[in-house]
Amino acid sequence: MSTVTDGVAVVLQASGPNSLGIIRSLAARGISVIATDRDPRALGMLSRHARAHVMRDPVDDPEGFIADLETLGRSLPAPGVLFPTHDEAIEVIGPHEARLSEWFRMPWSPWADLQPYIDKAGQHAAAHRIGFPVPVTVEPADEADVRAAIPDMRFPVILKPRVDPAGFKREFGRQVLEAADGEELLRQWDRAARHLPQISEVIPGGDDCLWTLGSYRDAHGISLASFTGRKLLQWPTGFGTARVAEAWWDPGFAARGHALLDEIGFHGISQVEVKRDPRDGRDYLIEVNPRSWLWISLATEVGVNLPEAAFLDAVGRSHTWPEGHRSDVRWVLSAKHLAASAGEVRRGRLGRKAALRTVRPPFVDGVWSVTDPKPGIDQMRRLISRKVA
Repeated sequence: MSTVTDGVAVVLQASGPNSLGIIRSLAARGISVIATDRDPRALGMLSRHARAHVMRDPVDDPEGFIADLETLGRSLPAPGVLFPTHDEAIEVIGPHEARLSEWFRMPWSPWADLQPYIDKAGQHAAAHRIGFPVPVTVEPADEADVRAAIPDMRFPVILKPRVDPAGFKREFGRQVLEAADGEELLRQWDRAARHLPQISEVIPGGDDCLWTLGSYRDAHGISLASFTGRKLLQWPTGFGTARVAEAWWDPGFAARGHALLDEIGFHGISQVEVKRDPRDGRDYLIEVNPRSWLWISLATEVGVNLPEAAFLDAVGRSHTWPEGHRSDVRWVLSAKHLAASAGEVRRGRLGRKAALRTVRPPFVDGVWSVTDPKPGIDQMRRLISRKVA
């Protein structure tokens, strides 16, 4: 459907399975891909389907990152289509989008429209306006606000950063902090206050209650491609990243998720993540990620190629995918899943049959590929090196 003469895809911060999913999805359709990262050994940089290009990081050196993008743009024989894999790239590019538009197509909402919804408070406000369920959440400004809110809270709760989520994850090694009671909440607030975290009640249910709508919407808000699925297991369990996920088409959930994206006025690839409450079956908003997500390659596996949809739309060759897709297909990060499952089985937290059931065929690995082996080999080398060390 497309050729290299249409332009070139540029994958930013190509460090993980997210980037590999984009690279392989585009290359399978004959689209030329450049993978960029500060680390020449990043997973996406090792893919045979992309040309590796080392450049500075948007977190460590935002001005250098923009300068490197400009230099790359000037060297391209055709327009570059940008694919961010992390929020920070979008946030750094946002104020410079006009100047970068000379060389790059950016298939997502203009920064002025998107910026209010980078903050989770903006997402919650949009959800409230249309009656989309949201966990009970407070957004304290200081410790006094936290103390005032404690009597009305339903514990346990989590603290999730509104400011600098990447810095939060680097500092604490996880995406959220948990608190079982008011005393623990105050301790956690003291640790994380500079990130101005939201405090939200925890919706009950396991990892398999976390559902995703992944889609690409054009500049008019029309959905060109949609996928739904759910996580089966995370690492760490409860509040981590997917290690096993499952494609499952749910048209009702897709419609509700798109109603929220309509209210936001969103354009681009996104992930609407919810938790389905086993008590009442309602989907409570976790967050809207305004970009691709970790297991986007599963959407491609079941016939919904979101990176291709974004690329074609960016170069003026828009294509719409039929609604609906195959279900009961799994995605797994084998290296992480096997290591985590072995520990959970030993500790009695996961039965052997349950662990095996999550990876029954058909499934696709998020890193390993027979036709693109270097990322998987390097991942295994790193795991062995850590164990030996």
